[in-house]
Amino acid sequence: MALCAERQARRLTIVTGEDLNEPGSKRQVQALRALRHRDFRWLWVGAFLSFTGSAVQNVAQQQVVLDQTGSTLKLSMVAFAMMLPVSLLGPILGVAADMFDKRKLLVACMALSSVGPLALSISMVTSSIQYWMFLAVAALAGLIQCVEVPTRQSIVRAVVDEKDLAAAIPTQAATFNLARIIGPVVAAGLLRAGSPALCFLANGLSFSALALAAWRIKADLRPVVSRVEPVKDLVKEGFVYTFRQPTLRTLFFLEAATAVFGAFYLSQMSAITKQQLGLGVDGTAAAFTCVGVGALAGLVTTASVSSKPIKTTLVKCAMTGLALCLLALSLAREPMVAYVLFALTGAGTIMHFNVTNTLMQLVSPPNLRGRVISMHMWAISGVAPIGVVLFGWVSERFGIPVSFQIAGACLLLLAVWGWTQGKHLVEPSIGD
Repeated sequence: MALCAERQARRLTIVTGEDLNEPGSKRQVQALRALRHRDFRWLWVGAFLSFTGSAVQNVAQQQVVLDQTGSTLKLSMVAFAMMLPVSLLGPILGVAADMFDKRKLLVACMALSSVGPLALSISMVTSSIQYWMFLAVAALAGLIQCVEVPTRQSIVRAVVDEKDLAAAIPTQAATFNLARIIGPVVAAGLLRAGSPALCFLANGLSFSALALAAWRIKADLRPVVSRVEPVKDLVKEGFVYTFRQPTLRTLFFLEAATAVFGAFYLSQMSAITKQQLGLGVDGTAAAFTCVGVGALAGLVTTASVSSKPIKTTLVKCAMTGLALCLLALSLAREPMVAYVLFALTGAGTIMHFNVTNTLMQLVSPPNLRGRVISMHMWAISGVAPIGVVLFGWVSERFGIPVSFQIAGACLLLLAVWGWTQGKHLVEPSIGD
């Protein structure tokens, strides 16, 4: 499967007359530049299969929890349980990406990640599933992500040339968003065909793909921290560097704002489609798919302009657009209108997060990159529990439309603040 991208690149060579494997090609397709690298192709395929399994489970999990509890707040609490470990331990455990062999870390994370979904599958088959089990599995997954995400993302820098990094990051992120398109469709089919246990089983098995990819990568993935220091000093160094560097600090605050006010609806999607749009499982799957389609379109756009010095402008535009879409969603009652808005929110969110990821990696030095990525991850998942719980409560108390209105208004105000921070958002040149 890892050879598929290479074959596609060869076909494009025949059609365009340009060699995509030639760095100097003037007509090189930006989004495929990173796929020239063998190790990157393995990482891409492994991540795609793993994320597809996770997307399958997410749809089934939301459906089961909503059917069992009927509570928007309890639905949000599952997402909260996954994010809480990142809030408390993300920057601390993220140090592992700089201290240990990334290959071994990623394989270990994949093995541990399979335990929770397989346990849920067995519990569904034996009719012993309970709400607390979803909370426990989510918490375990969040704990593992504290190490897995900065490890996997820092591997990207090790398997591509620096000049391809700006294209590699959105191309790698496409794995998650392609999975968000395909996974819900697969989940809907499995739910119609049988038990949610099949969805949990599929996710449990999917982690083996990324573990295999890690072993197949030939790049040197040994630790870059050569000196021995206490973990607390390494963590402090990552914090201090992020908040003292003006660009990183501003990017962190803008990203955290989007995480709190702009992404809460994903944890309530089953409730939104049922209560606001009057849809069932297929409607939930379609809504998730639309988010994925929009996110993929956003990534293609990001990758296509990756060589242009407009990254900080993209961050601000994406944040503003997302805020306006949330306000519009508060008024949406027709499924097709909501689907379009979900696609736009997917595009805005992924463009903001992905471009921020690129900027953070370009600004940070190699010996701090894993820790800076963990701060990027903390800005997304570490503070997001505030929004998940807050808007879960607001939705249950005042209704889902009110949640969209409050979140959209707050995010719009913070986006306006972002537009005033031009002097603190300095875009580095490739190779700086």
